[in-house]
Amino acid sequence: MRRASPIVLILCFCLPALSAPPDTVNLRRTVIVDVVERTKDAVVYVSTTKIISERFGFGGPFFQQFGIPNGQRIQATSLGSGFIAQADGYVVTNHHVVDRARQITVELLDGRKLPADLISSDPEADLAILKIHSDKPLPALQLGDSSDLMIGEPAIAVGNPLGYSHTVSTGIISALHRDLKDDAGDVQLGDLIQTDAAINPGNSGGPLLNAYGQVIGINTAIRGDAQNIGFAIAVNRLRDMIPALMDPSQVTKLKMELKLKEICSIVPPATVNSEIQLGDRTVATIAGEKPRNIVDAYAILLRQKAGKPFDVTFTSGQPIAVNPTAVPLPDAIVQAKSKLGITLEQLTPMTAQQYGLNEEDGLFVTGVERDSPADRIAMKTGDVIIQLGVFKVSTLDDFSAVLDAFEKDTRHGNRLRIVVLRDGQLLPGFLEL
Repeated sequence: MRRASPIVLILCFCLPALSAPPDTVNLRRTVIVDVVERTKDAVVYVSTTKIISERFGFGGPFFQQFGIPNGQRIQATSLGSGFIAQADGYVVTNHHVVDRARQITVELLDGRKLPADLISSDPEADLAILKIHSDKPLPALQLGDSSDLMIGEPAIAVGNPLGYSHTVSTGIISALHRDLKDDAGDVQLGDLIQTDAAINPGNSGGPLLNAYGQVIGINTAIRGDAQNIGFAIAVNRLRDMIPALMDPSQVTKLKMELKLKEICSIVPPATVNSEIQLGDRTVATIAGEKPRNIVDAYAILLRQKAGKPFDVTFTSGQPIAVNPTAVPLPDAIVQAKSKLGITLEQLTPMTAQQYGLNEEDGLFVTGVERDSPADRIAMKTGDVIIQLGVFKVSTLDDFSAVLDAFEKDTRHGNRLRIVVLRDGQLLPGFLEL
């Protein structure tokens, strides 16, 4: 009897075929792509020119006593990032990006390179405000709110790492309320946002964005001995500092007696409502314009002119009229004019560049009155005062303090020693007051 052959049953399982997504769905267009496209025009490339010292060449104790570097001074460039925060051309970046800069250039995405004015800079907060000028309003980023950030939410960093313009990196919020400390354990920057979005040299000053394209931080630092540990200044820190960074009494030298503040509220998931307040009243308009946030409010104030009154209206109650007046000259400038017969200007790296000077510290003489104490010892326009009496003077406050102390000390009579720098040479002399 023949044995039956085994029957092999092959079971076929029908798998559904992979189908292409509908034409209406573009899987490549992610949230990140949308954010980058909406914000890229407002992210800028900041380049600066500085003078640094190399420790070789002339020098020695004689020069060091006046604060003159012991070495050769050479020109160097540095790179950073920033973003336009207001349509008038106000740019936010880090203090360390523009510190001691003689020239600042802001490059836009379209390739335009615009000279920038340094409006203000705070080394402790590591924040700076620049101003660029354009013949039309500039695209500006929307400020978010950093009070409700969630660990794990998406974060997008845009900037110019190592000079690679408009580079995008993504990650998450890794931690909140981080402090950066020096070797002695002192906090250098506090309450920072930590992110694993790649931040490299050149990213400093650029925006850290959320998934809605709002600025939640200003990229500022990395851990050089680690990977993917970067830090950003919370945007609410910037909001809090705008009244100081954009103070008209300092920026445009106009006194207005206005101290505005901003109260923000969040409508989930990411609508930020900004309320500008003067005292306990909510501002409706300033000079006929409705401010969108605290940066916009102070940009409106900075447009005002001396002797041209404007109104501030409120959501309730009567408006007030404000008449901007010129801020009185600093006491040091008044004293220098009346007692020495010179007109002074605080020397900064940018004014040094303007006047073609090598030095960046001291008081620049912009005018000498005929037959004044300064004229009688042959002081000239262009001299840089670096010492009064036995003290080095670098600021107007230094000058005023030394002059006041000299007048109260009768032991020296009326002869005041002065040291000026002219064409790289130190010229001492005695003023007869």
